[in-house]
Amino acid sequence: MALIFSSGGGRLGNQLLNIYHLMAISYEYQIKVFKINDSYISSRRKYIMFSIEKNNNNWKLVNEKSNNYFIRLFILKVLIRGYHFLYNFLPNYKSYKIGSKNNFPRYLFGKNLGNNFNLSTLVNEAKKKNIIVSGWGLRDWDLVLKHKKSIIQNVKKCFENIHNINQFINEDYLFVHIRRTDFLSVKKFNEINFSDQIWINSILKICSGLKIYKVVIFSDSNIESRFINILKNKGIKVFLPNLNLAENKNTNFLDLFIYYLSKSSCVLCNASTLTLSIAFLFHEIIYLPSKVNDFDIVNINDAHNYFPISLNWN
Repeated sequence: MALIFSSGGGRLGNQLLNIYHLMAISYEYQIKVFKINDSYISSRRKYIMFSIEKNNNNWKLVNEKSNNYFIRLFILKVLIRGYHFLYNFLPNYKSYKIGSKNNFPRYLFGKNLGNNFNLSTLVNEAKKKNIIVSGWGLRDWDLVLKHKKSIIQNVKKCFENIHNINQFINEDYLFVHIRRTDFLSVKKFNEINFSDQIWINSILKICSGLKIYKVVIFSDSNIESRFINILKNKGIKVFLPNLNLAENKNTNFLDLFIYYLSKSSCVLCNASTLTLSIAFLFHEIIYLPSKVNDFDIVNINDAHNYFPISLNWN
């Protein structure tokens, strides 16, 4: 008997967050847990799904540049619906949908539990039946923190090749991730959308306090020259690694992002799940820009309870 997690919505940061909780559930209850491949993570053995195991790492990051990426994605969508259809009607099998309807695929067969489900009940049922779950909200932060050391050891194995990137910065630096684009279109994310001036103030105050003079910035929107010039005029050397991707076709955005974040002295972000999911592995605290203070300091173990980070990291 086993629990299969088929899909949870979102991009890589959300998928890593799902995996952390699936690992914790597997380690704590010692049940078989599987995750179906998604757009960002897949089985190392080229299977449709992979098992979550404490002593084995059975998954890898997906290269979006691969020639068959979109074909593989289409096949996954069909197979996920097929699995839920079978699990919904076969005896001794169960298909469930959790969270809001926006977080699982359309036309999915299964009982809709919404947000009112009990994780322990699902786990106990998975000991007796094969169940498949789709949606957002399969969470137990207490278990994740209890098994954090094992989770970190396991997940870091997926990033071993990334550390071979020849992009080393000699000296301490602040890693900054400015997430905007889709954040700007979500009303409830107003609290984690910050103006350029707030970002600049936070960067300068952190660098001044920690005696750091180098900053690596990733942003999903254009960074104006004024932004960079203000930092440079204050003695801060600015690196924008994603601008050099066109020159190095053997390195992709994700590799650079994980590499620089993992090697950084400290992290400033506005609740991006990608940043938080990687920072969870390499940092004890993160910095958050603030509309009231220069910045807030958040312990990564408490980030899921800390407003406004909890708007996106939960």
